[in-house]
Amino acid sequence: MGKSGILYLALVPLVAPETGVITEVAAIIGKDPYGARLLLAGKVPKIVARYESKQMAESVTQRLKHLGFVPILCTESELCRSSEGFIAYTLEVGQRYVLFYDRGGQKREMKSRGVFLIIKGKEETYVTKEKTETTRKFSLARTALTGGIPMWRTEKKQVKGSSTVTKYFARLYTRKSSEPAVEIIHNQADYSFLKGEMASSSLANFNIVVTKLQQAFPKAIFDDNLTRASVRQPYAPSDVDDTKVNCKLLYLQYLAVKM
Repeated sequence: MGKSGILYLALVPLVAPETGVITEVAAIIGKDPYGARLLLAGKVPKIVARYESKQMAESVTQRLKHLGFVPILCTESELCRSSEGFIAYTLEVGQRYVLFYDRGGQKREMKSRGVFLIIKGKEETYVTKEKTETTRKFSLARTALTGGIPMWRTEKKQVKGSSTVTKYFARLYTRKSSEPAVEIIHNQADYSFLKGEMASSSLANFNIVVTKLQQAFPKAIFDDNLTRASVRQPYAPSDVDDTKVNCKLLYLQYLAVKM
């Protein structure tokens, strides 16, 4: 079966599922109760199973619906699909619309009622860097040559170190696509349009902008669960990052419950 035919099943977590319900879910998806409980914890849908049979996936989906869950079925190609996103560099808030401009000056207009969902989140990546460390070591041979005067030698070596880079983002979605229509990245934007409201840090300015977007799109659902913790998706395709999967599943969740 090709990528487009593989189906991934995710579940929208219940607030406080009973032990009996957890046991039933575990039996349906072929997990132990403890593993099932972990998959149902949190506020972001998690992938709980993968199927190559559409008939099997739909049968499991119906059984989970009877337990009160909101199942999400999506193909691997949908999870992995990516389009060239529109990264906003600056914006202009008008009455019932917002104009977004990228670094090249291209413009995208979003009407007040056109935005379905705003996801605010953070993404952490680990960057490995090499640096040169210089150390001084006592040289017994040189000391002997100088008649006992302590001598030292300098050694240089390349060492690797890693650091965490945190990126905050806001992604705006319409009902038409699970790919964001616009994305704002906190350290890749020009906030001068804020004028007197402009703060001293890019993150503070980013938060101001997100508040303005909530006001500009009052009908949009706002979700900031991805700012609180990193959500791993152990059963997602290996070639797609967790942040992308999490955002797509949140979109599909709200699309399902708002139909």
